[in-house]
Amino acid sequence: MESKNYRLNEAKMFADITDGIAIIINASTGIYYGMNGYGTGIFDNLLAGSSTNDILTAIKALPDVPANAEEHLSAFLETLLGFEIIIPAPESSREASLVLKDAVFDQFIPVCKEYKDVQELLYADPIHEVSEEEGWKPEK
Repeated sequence: MESKNYRLNEAKMFADITDGIAIIINASTGIYYGMNGYGTGIFDNLLAGSSTNDILTAIKALPDVPANAEEHLSAFLETLLGFEIIIPAPESSREASLVLKDAVFDQFIPVCKEYKDVQELLYADPIHEVSEEEGWKPEK
């Protein structure tokens, strides 16, 4: 795997990690994304500046890691890129760390799922009518 760095696509996405689970909202579409615990750990390391090689090294250091762990990491990164959650970032290196119990519980398969069930509600939120210059001006 070629070493790359990524960051959150802040032009479109808002992300929060609460109780070990990442939730990302696309502010343009109202679609949101959820990750399992193992995927959240990988995502958190990406946002902290770990390269894909740093993350792969941390994965391979976990006990009982399956032989196809690199394939699962690559597929996960492709999913995040496909959803435009992450974009390329300047090269950096930072030691990555992952929680073994999350990896084992999720069978070393990071997952990111797309949810459209509240798209209309999120998109209807008046926050979309806010501009930096004028702020929010609700209709009277």
